[in-house]
Amino acid sequence: MDKSASELQVPTSRGAAVPEISGAGTSRTYAWWMVMGLVGLDCISTLGYLPTLAVNGAGVMAPLAAAAVSFLILFAALPVYLYVVGRSPNGRGATGLLESHLCGWGGKLFLLLLLGFVATDFVMTRALSTADASRHLLANEYTHSGMDWLMQRKEVVHEALPEALKGDWTDRVMAWWNEQMIGATALMVLGFALYFFLLRGFTRGFLIFAGAVVALFLAVNVAVVASSLLYVARHPDYTTNWMRLVSFTSIDASPSELIGDLLKLSISYLPALVLGLSGFELSMTCAPLVRGWANDDPSQPRGRIRNARKLLIATAVVMAVLVPTSVASVKFLVPPGELAEGGAARDRALAYIAHGGVLQTPGEAVSVAAPEMDDEGDPVNEFGPDVPGEDRVNPPLETRNKAEAGLPAADVNPLFGPVFGAVYDLSAVLILFLAGASVTIGLRDLLPQYLTRYGMEMHWARNVGLLLHAFNAIVLVVVIAFHASVSHQQGAYAVSVLVLMTGAALAVFVDLRAKKKPSFLQSLALVPCAAIGLVFLFLAIWVGVETPIGSVIALLIVAALLVSAGLSRWMRSTELRYYGFAFADEESAVRWEEIRRLEFQVLAPHRPSHLTLVEVENELRARHRLGTEVPILFIEAELGDPSDFQQHPLMQIVKEDGREIIRVTQCASIAHVLAAIALEFREIGRPPEIHFGWSEESPLVSNFNFLLWGEGNIPWLVHALVRKAEPDPARQPRVVIG
Repeated sequence: MDKSASELQVPTSRGAAVPEISGAGTSRTYAWWMVMGLVGLDCISTLGYLPTLAVNGAGVMAPLAAAAVSFLILFAALPVYLYVVGRSPNGRGATGLLESHLCGWGGKLFLLLLLGFVATDFVMTRALSTADASRHLLANEYTHSGMDWLMQRKEVVHEALPEALKGDWTDRVMAWWNEQMIGATALMVLGFALYFFLLRGFTRGFLIFAGAVVALFLAVNVAVVASSLLYVARHPDYTTNWMRLVSFTSIDASPSELIGDLLKLSISYLPALVLGLSGFELSMTCAPLVRGWANDDPSQPRGRIRNARKLLIATAVVMAVLVPTSVASVKFLVPPGELAEGGAARDRALAYIAHGGVLQTPGEAVSVAAPEMDDEGDPVNEFGPDVPGEDRVNPPLETRNKAEAGLPAADVNPLFGPVFGAVYDLSAVLILFLAGASVTIGLRDLLPQYLTRYGMEMHWARNVGLLLHAFNAIVLVVVIAFHASVSHQQGAYAVSVLVLMTGAALAVFVDLRAKKKPSFLQSLALVPCAAIGLVFLFLAIWVGVETPIGSVIALLIVAALLVSAGLSRWMRSTELRYYGFAFADEESAVRWEEIRRLEFQVLAPHRPSHLTLVEVENELRARHRLGTEVPILFIEAELGDPSDFQQHPLMQIVKEDGREIIRVTQCASIAHVLAAIALEFREIGRPPEIHFGWSEESPLVSNFNFLLWGEGNIPWLVHALVRKAEPDPARQPRVVIG
């Protein structure tokens, strides 16, 4: 970026806007219900795999844990993000709200850590969605021929290998590339092609198509869940048996004790369902797409905020209803054996019902598969040792025969069968496939906004799609590393979701605390906000300890961002990197335009001291041999946040002891501000001179102080900046050290 100071527009008001990279296509806005289809790609697509993960993770307590997730959606996540979108409606979400309150290198590092989890959340969304899309695709009988053809090609490749390459190691590699891996990788490759069509961002056509896919998927899921619950209601043995298993009808416990015990049990299995909270962060990146009012203030678009809140409420209500009902449907009707590894309902439990699979008989929670054995060869209770209730692994023979006979899902709804199941699988594959696309584009639009301000020039990277390709590669590595397993990726995804929820609650808490005169309700809101944040933090630590891989992925991304930003900041250290000056008052703006066009100036950087300005001027004239006829203009530059890379300093021109002083505050780098001022005075006549005293600081220490704290060997740095910005020696301001 070789721009001279004169090429940069100097704003003439305090409120001059600082340009920044915005999301692709944010100039186009749409009705909130259209954007809801885009958000639904991430939120509602979780129904494809969440019920399986919930029942396998929480067992008999899955319906209660799902109800707890619904409570968190409506009374924790939703209020937090309703506030966040009101304070950060331009696509930066909770991270942007936090950034407005955090400064310095500590704040930057914390935000980079949070951005690492944002990237992890988006990466895991796409990786897990691709893996589950492959699971639905492979389970559909209409795709068997295509997969058989691919598996035959694998065998052909294996046979064609030279004899020297054949052996146990080759056999293990070939076996490792099973149907699930091949299907997920094929979908990833298809995804690469799709993203080239999305480089312009979220167009109207994409939103319409996404909305149609979400509507279709939502319709088939509502049909499956509603039919299942009606069937369960007609057969009360399902709920009676479940209530007995959780001791719901215990006569020894008081109502308060019973509620307390159930609450503890449901919370203890809550981590198995935290993926039901996903999607809120994507809704923040989609906020700029929401159409507001024609007279909206760009800095606080009330119409957009209002409509974005409608989107959030509608999405939260849909998820709060579907999460517990879908989990309950699967828990009551799908045999546990079919949900186990290798089972037909694994990672596609609702699709299993839609296909007309064999259901669990009413009255008994019995697996039709062989019971799992522990290390001693004894059968393992499927509900776990901590769950109250009877051991149902070895039921009487009569009960097992009844369970093995099963019930066809056509009894639930005559529509359920291969055709309806194929429609379900098609909608599931499409929504999961598009969910990956939407989060990738969202991440591509979000990340540069921060990295540019931290020293990474992202314009060229955006033009060549570098971020897009980089995250495509990361997702492919993640899919391969987790062997395209949905359950194996669950923990990493859950950690990132919970960390983002914690960050959002923290952003709300910090913002409320920072208000100078908060209302009574705002002050009162600090208590529940802190409680919500602690709940999410506790869950994040809990899941993170159990599955640390999510934190590892986030930290690797943070490390990559830190290294890239550090190298970029060092390589770009001789750029002016400022957007012009804001002015403290109109008089300063007018005077600035006058003095910058004077014939010749001597600029003298000055730090306030015990000496008067007259004494400082006399000393300067004597040391630098300047006559009294030479005008001297003093500059006082005050360092602001040196961790900022780009800067928009505030200028005020005042008079003191009859001398004119340019006072500049909010400087990220003193040297850059002084160089920019000097370059502005080259408009007319010969360039100005800028006079410094000698620095006693060592060059090595100066360089570190410059990179980290915006100071250092300022005369040398100003000279380097001037030479870089103005290649013509005749127009270069002269740097004098004496």
